[in-house]
Formats: sequence, structure tokens, C-alpha cells
Amino acid sequence: MQANLPLADELAALTARIADLLLTHETVDEAVSALAQALKEAIPGTLGAGASLMDTRGRRTSTASTDATILQADQLQYGLGQGPCLTAWAQQATVTVADTRTDHRWPAWSRAIAELPLRSVISTPLSTPDGAIGALKVYSAIPDGFDSKAIRLIELLARPAALMLANAQARDTAQRLSDGLIGALGARDAVGTATGIVMERLHVNRDQALSTLIGAARRRERPLHQLALDIISGGEV
Repeated sequence: MQANLPLADELAALTARIADLLLTHETVDEAVSALAQALKEAIPGTLGAGASLMDTRGRRTSTASTDATILQADQLQYGLGQGPCLTAWAQQATVTVADTRTDHRWPAWSRAIAELPLRSVISTPLSTPDGAIGALKVYSAIPDGFDSKAIRLIELLARPAALMLANAQARDTAQRLSDGLIGALGARDAVGTATGIVMERLHVNRDQALSTLIGAARRRERPLHQLALDIISGGEV
């Protein structure tokens, strides 16, 4: 990213790049990782960056960091239940830390990262019309490592990124539901086929055959659809 671009032009170029990254990755985890790397490259003064998606109770559902130091700082936040990222998510507002060694808002976290080369932080929520779904964060190795332009840039980037990630989450959820439905339909078909086989073998009606299958599954402590597949393959009831 060229540092001499006006903010509007810089934002437009970076938003287009992030849109391309998020829309071309197949999974949410891949998209989050791409977003973290793009932030590191885009925000001047950044030592490392991270992106996290969270559920309504503040538990991470997907997270990515550009290097081990950032990963450690983020894991400490979630392990301790405090830190700028969690605060940005909970308050749905940008949080800035001028110097981690003199900021006392999260004492346990500040002590835990004291030996890490992280001195200043920006964390901003990934906000959608339905609420915050996570947070972005960038770290600098020096106090006051970010200027007002960097803060404004990450805030503006978070808006389209949040919407694209929310769409990616919805797409992943729909795919899982679809896969589950296919699996359920397959299991139902297998049980139906096996029931017909038992009817023919034992000369019983459908209800009796199904009861026989259910009883056999219980005795063998096996899922009904797995027993049905065995019978279709020639196994005994």
C-alpha cells in the first residue's frame, strides 16, 4: 500500500483487496487468516495483526494471527478473559492502547505480555447490523506506534470486512446444514431399504421389520443406520 495515497483512495484500494481475499477463500478460517495478513501489510507501524470471530458469549469461533507473538498475546486475552480485543467486541467500540506497560485497564493481561515486544495496540469490532461478530487488532513494537490515520483506516476497513465475514459464516452454516440433511436423508433411505430386506427375509410386515431392526440395533449398541447398511451389504439381522 502506498503511504502517500489520500485516505479515501487508500481505503478504496485496500477494501477491494480485502473483498477479493475474503470472497475467494472457501472457508471462514481461511478468510480470517487472509484478513489478518492484509491488516499487517496495510496499517503502517504494525508488528503483527490478528482477526477473531466470536459468538454471542465472547467465545472464539475462528481466529488468526500473523505470527507466534501475536497468537500468544491473543490467547492470553481469551484465557484471562480480559484485554483490548474482548473490550472492543463487548463495547462495540475501538480500543487503543498507547503503551501496554502503563495502561492499567487489564492488569492481568498487561502483566502476562510484559515480556513480549508489544507496546501499543488498536482493536476495533467487526460490527454488523445485528451486532459485533468479532474484532480486528494490530500491534506495534513501540509506544504510540499508531497515528490517528491508522486508527481511522482500521475502523473503516472493519465495516465491509464484518459484512463479508458474516456472509461467509452464513455460507458455511448453510453448507453444514446441507451436508447434514444429505446425511440424514441417506440414513433414512438406508433404514427403509434394510426394512424391506428384513420383510422379505422374515416374511413380516413393515412395522414388524422396523421393530426387528430397532431391537437388533439396541442389542448390538449400534446406530440404526449403520446396522441398516450392514444388512444391505448382506449382514444378518
